[in-house]
Amino acid sequence: MTAAAGRDPVPGHGPADLLVTEVFSAIQGEGALIGHRQVFVRTAGCNLRCGYCDQPESLEKRPGPCRVEGTAGRRDWHTLDSPVATGALAASVEHLWSLPHHSVSVTGGEPLLQADRLLGLLDLLDEAGRPVMLETNGTLVPALDRVAHRLRWISMDLKLPSVDGERVDPAVQRRFLARALAAGIGTWTKVVVGPDTDPAELDGAVRMVAAVSDEAGVAVELYLQPVTPFGTVRSGPSPGAVLDMQGRALAIHPAVRVVPQTHKAIGQL
Repeated sequence: MTAAAGRDPVPGHGPADLLVTEVFSAIQGEGALIGHRQVFVRTAGCNLRCGYCDQPESLEKRPGPCRVEGTAGRRDWHTLDSPVATGALAASVEHLWSLPHHSVSVTGGEPLLQADRLLGLLDLLDEAGRPVMLETNGTLVPALDRVAHRLRWISMDLKLPSVDGERVDPAVQRRFLARALAAGIGTWTKVVVGPDTDPAELDGAVRMVAAVSDEAGVAVELYLQPVTPFGTVRSGPSPGAVLDMQGRALAIHPAVRVVPQTHKAIGQL
């Protein structure tokens, strides 16, 4: 395993420094915690390059500016140099928590690229009693093992080559989901669907979730998320196509919902 395992150091910085692009308060717009107020900590660096990615500034794992909100929801930013000490990040989260929040969303990029450094932040958040949701592409199983004991929830993307333009091994994603459930983490899955979604790819992803659910004795929810046009993606699926895709999925697994990116609809980050 290379840098994707989360062990590569950042030259010139200590083991408690994390590459982060922003820290802010917003409304969760996707998955099972939709509508809840969260403090978001967005890490830098991703091992994938999905065509619809709406966070291109978080793709590269490198030093740079990190914007931090001063007052929850006010977008009164100040800037820190990233990598940022995990103690400073935890203090920023705590400052925003003067407004009660549901939880912390650690997102990216792909946070598990920095698993060892991330664990330092998760330890501090745990000490403060701040529950954490991890947003992940579900490809870095060893990295998950190192931080699983500090996670309350996982929102896991399932990747379809016909939509993402990436070739993610379904067997790896199956291991990731099984490991998360075995660790007792509340986990749901999300599949971004578009106008060119391959039905066989979608069926395969849903069958995987259904099989792991049966093995674990847990009804893992699967969210179909119509793609929001961005980057190289110019359009979303038609209403009829979304109904058809949900119908196919429900014939395989009963816990399937359709939820778009609601934070985009209401103008949130």
